[in-house]
Order: sequence, then C-alpha cells, then structure tokens
Amino acid sequence: MSSKYDLFWAARLEQIRDGIQLASTHRRAVIPLSGLGDEGERQSWRGTADVRGNQVVRSSMAHATSLARLVANSGICERWPERTIRFAIGAAGDELTISVAAGPAVSVSPSLEPMPVPAGNLAPPRDEMQGSAPADRHADTVEFYVLLDELARKVSGPRLLRDCTGSSGWPSHGVYFFHESGELRPNGTARVVRVGTHALTEASQTTLWDRLRQHRGHIRGPNAGGVNHRASVFRRHVGAAIIRRDGLGRELLDSWLDRHNPSVRVAARGAPIEVKVSQYIGDMPFLWLSVPERSDRDSIERNSIALLSRRVGGLDIPSPGWLGHYAEREEIRGSGLWNVNHVDLRYDPGFLRNLARLVRH
Repeated sequence: MSSKYDLFWAARLEQIRDGIQLASTHRRAVIPLSGLGDEGERQSWRGTADVRGNQVVRSSMAHATSLARLVANSGICERWPERTIRFAIGAAGDELTISVAAGPAVSVSPSLEPMPVPAGNLAPPRDEMQGSAPADRHADTVEFYVLLDELARKVSGPRLLRDCTGSSGWPSHGVYFFHESGELRPNGTARVVRVGTHALTEASQTTLWDRLRQHRGHIRGPNAGGVNHRASVFRRHVGAAIIRRDGLGRELLDSWLDRHNPSVRVAARGAPIEVKVSQYIGDMPFLWLSVPERSDRDSIERNSIALLSRRVGGLDIPSPGWLGHYAEREEIRGSGLWNVNHVDLRYDPGFLRNLARLVRH
C-alpha cells in the first residue's frame, strides 16, 4: 500500500543516495529537508528507520517507514550488505541524519541517536582529516557539489557572463565556478569545468568583476564580442581549442598563443576567434562566492581544481563533444577542466570546511 510520503522521498532519492555514500565513509551525514511539514500536521516529525541491504529492519512513524521502504526497494544499500543504515528524521522535520553501523541492527533508543553535525549539508566530521590524505574522493566530491547547490540557492542561481555588467552586484573579491552546456555529472547535474580567482599577490588590485570582465570580452562598441585574449588565460585556452578543432592552422595558433610578439600579419585573423570565444564563454553558467581573504581564495581555487582534476583521480568524465578535448595544453585535455595550474596536486579535504563556512556566511 502506497503512502502519501512516497513522492516526497522519491524526489530526494539522489540526495539520499549521496548521503548514504558519505555516511559510509564518515560515519554520518546530515541532509537538510524542506517541504516535509507540508505533508501533514504533526507536533513532532521525529522518526527512525533501519535498512539492511534490501530489507527494512525496523521503522517508526509512517513517514520514516515510507523512506525506509523506498530506500530498500531502490537497492542503494545492497552495496553494504553487512551494514545497518539508520535514518533519523529531526523533530522539526527539517533534516535527515544518516548513520552507518556494522553488525546486526540494534534497538532504537535516545542514546543511540546520531549526533547532529553543526551546519550540516551532508557534513561529515572532519577534525581528524585536516591535512591528511583524501579518505574518499567520491564523498568529498559529493560534498563539494552539495555546497555549490547551497551557494546557487543563496545567489538565486548561476548567471551567464554575457548578461553581466559591473553593476550586477559583485563582491570585491571571490572565487568563481564555471559550468558548460552538455557537461554533466553521472547524476545529470552540471559539472564544474573551470575554477578561478584573482588578486593572489599583495600588489594586485584586481577585483572579482575585473577578472570576469576580462573573460567576458566587450559587449558594446566597434569591438563588441572581442577583447585582447592575452589578458585572460581562460580566453586563450578556449580560443586555441577552437582553432585546433576548426583546423585553422599552426600559424594562427602560434600567433594566438604568443603573449608578447604575435605576428602582426596573422594577428588580424584572430579577430573572428575573439568573437567566438566571447560567445562560447558568455554562454557558460557560473557561480561566484565572496571570499575576502587572499589565503582563502588561493586554498579554495587550488583544492577545488585538485579535487576535480581527472589527472589525479577526479571522478567526472568530460562528454565526447567537450571543446576542451581540442585544447593545446595536455593539462586541460587530461584534467577535464579549463585549468592548467593545480591539476596535478593532491587536495586537502579540510578545504571543504572552509568552503562551507564561506558559503553559509
């Protein structure tokens, strides 16, 4: 017999799946819930359920039973047949705590309720992991994207650079995360294809918008759609890939890549490429995060790239049609990112705690 709660949990199955994965390596995960209170009137939404493999071991309350039945039937716990996955719904109905225990199921009691994690969007305890080697890249990648989802809600979704101006409401300093049409993660959500920042030296006075404007190109005037790509390494990489993809020749490519003494005779042929680059980058949705401190900007950029880079174990595979496959730099082709720096580094999982702090504040 179906439950009125079945559709509620089914809509959140991917998030629950990621939470189980995270809890399997970090003991617990906390998923924020919204809308459960709309399913009925209750003084308390507290409920618990245990699932082992594809069986519901025990459950309490109809909404928790519905969750357990859905999880068991989906088969997502079969990966850990000897473990009991516990789901605990908070009294306010605004969060779901997932914890994993080995051995036989145990009776639910207050002393065994999972401890809540402060400010936890799928947040594992990380005190013991500061400065250590990554314990689980999959779990850390899940957490990274959960934080970007939270950031997207806070800034009312990603923007397109082609629509942006200096008056679009930018923080003075920050980090940005570009997506790209057709570049998806296995769960169908957009994967990050470039991470960047600015002003990493004391002498630099560049603002976040200054850097984004360099990537965007001109939108008005006689040079609309173009810009000197030598001011933006992002534009340089995208333009080089377009030249290689379209078979426009080594002479034009060498001139495009020469930052100091490009051929005057050949340089004029680069003007249409500038326009194509502006169109390409302008169509890429991106998120931005206010990061006032220079050291934080450096850490978030460096570790985000290292986490995502395919050259060192990053999980998300570029689509066969990704323009980056034509990039001049092997670092781009191999990493799956429009980045060259940091793609061969080992990331520090502790950066996710700092990222979470900045996203939430």
